[in-house]
This record gives sequence, structure tokens and C-alpha cells, in this order.
Amino acid sequence: MTATDAVAGAAAGAFARTAVAPIDRVKLIIQLRPTIQPFVSSSSSVAQHRTAWQIFRAILREEGVSSLWRGNAPTLLIEAGSTALNFVFFDRYKFASHSILTSMEHQYPSLREDNNGPDSRKRRILRSFVSGGLAGATTITFLYPLAFMRTRLAVDLGKTEKGERKFANGMSDVVKQIWRTDGLRGFYKGYGIALISVSMHRFVYLGGYDFIKSEYAATSTSKGANAKMQVAERFAAAQFVSMAASTLHYPLDCVRRRLMMEAGRTEEERRYRNTIHCFRKVWIEEGSRGFFLGLAPNLVRCIGSALVLVSYDEFKSILSGE
Repeated sequence: MTATDAVAGAAAGAFARTAVAPIDRVKLIIQLRPTIQPFVSSSSSVAQHRTAWQIFRAILREEGVSSLWRGNAPTLLIEAGSTALNFVFFDRYKFASHSILTSMEHQYPSLREDNNGPDSRKRRILRSFVSGGLAGATTITFLYPLAFMRTRLAVDLGKTEKGERKFANGMSDVVKQIWRTDGLRGFYKGYGIALISVSMHRFVYLGGYDFIKSEYAATSTSKGANAKMQVAERFAAAQFVSMAASTLHYPLDCVRRRLMMEAGRTEEERRYRNTIHCFRKVWIEEGSRGFFLGLAPNLVRCIGSALVLVSYDEFKSILSGE
């Protein structure tokens, strides 16, 4: 079923992320305002606004409707690729963990399967959450350069016709300029903290959703009821885990994206030397609020993340003929 998982995941990711791309761009501008303001053209007022609605209107006024999807090309590649890989790796890790947990039953009796009892629930929790975290870590390692390019394009502000954008030609400009100044390392700025951040997010996002579904199935089966959740129930569960995952990992996401912005800048222009320095500087200059800039639009964007989980189930059912 690996091919089905990959195709279903890619379709779900591309569909959902395109729908919420404008919200994501606004979120990134708010989140990264402190580090992009000194480098924005004087003719652009987008980064000077503080609320999501003001930024949204400024983008429309100064850059046009299509610019709301600026950076969507790498986003489609990221989301189609990452969603496909996330679900493929998630299923592979769940399969592998079953064998590992089975081999550990004699040493740790609490890990045995006991017909939906408390021990079986503990086993399902371990399989779901650990597999989710490992899937996220594996996927971000492969696709981090695309995530880097998406972030840089989304916060590249200015009017195209005046040639004021740093990356006026899109992804090709990002590749040329970052490679020239930083080489391959530039595309992995913030990777260390991203590995922790994304693993934490997928731990809750993928693991939590899978556990809720498996717990529902186990409970329903024991009661002789329908073991499959309805679409509305799955969407509610997906929305809950998506918002929880996004809120928990948001401070780490803030740091990794700020470190992404350092690539291509001279030593004098760079605000942050490394991850620890970034944490300290944000805390000193902006307080705890600095780690949560853009959280509100990000929570709205979670609708798209929930849609990924639910649409994946639906695409997989269609492709497998269920």
C-alpha cells in the first residue's frame, strides 16, 4: 500500500496547502517581521503593519492578488512531498514498532496486547506517537531546502515591476544567491532546531490523530458499533490535534524560521549567531510574545492541516477502492 499512501498523501497535501497559502504568507510576515523589516524596500509598507488583516490588505494593494500565493510552488512540492513521505514513513514506523514491541512483551508485560485493555492502549499510544515523531524527523531531513526556499520567498516583499524584490525570479534566484554566499549549508540554516520542532509537531499531529482513530475503533468494536469515524468526527479530531501541535511547537518554529533568514546575509547583517543566541535575543528584546508572533493566523491555517489528515483518509479510500 506504499504507493497508495504516497499518492493519497501528495494529493491531500497539495490540495489543503494551496487553499490556505494566503493565510500562511500573512503568518510568516508577522512571525518574521523583526528580522525582515531592515531589508524591506522603502516602497513596501506590508511589514510595517501589525495585524493580519492590515497585512492582508497591504499585500493586495501593493503586490496584487496573485502575490498571496507567492512561494506556493515550493509549498506544493513541500506539502505534496512531505505529506506523502510523512504518511509512508508513519506507516513503515508503525509496522516496525509492532515487531519491536512484540519482542519486548516478555521483559515489559505492560506492553502486551490484551484485547483493548489498558495495556493495549499503552501499546497503541507508543506506536502512534513515536511513529509520528520519527516520520516527521525523517521527512524534514529530506525536504528542508524546499521549506527554506518557501520561507524566503513568502517574506520577500516589494513590487515586482520595480525589481525591488531580492528574489524576483522566484526559486531560481533563491538557489543562485544562497548557493553563492553560503553554499549547501545555507539551505540548512536552522535545521537542528527544525528537527526537534517538526518531530514535536508530528508527534502530536500524526500520532494524536492516529491514536484517536485507533481508540475510537477499539472502543466501538468492543461495543459492537461501527468502528469507522464519520468525516465530521475525523475533522473535529484532526482540528484539535492540529491546533495543539501548532501551539506546542510554535516557539521552536519561530526560532528556526528566523535562522533561515540569516542565510545570504553578511556577518554584519546577521542578527543571530546560532540557535541559543536566537532564543536569548528574542527573549531579551521581545519577551515571550516574540515566540508567538503570528500564532493567531497560524491557528486559522490549522484548518488546512486538519483538511490534510481527513482528505488523506478520503483519497486513500478512493485509491484503494474501499
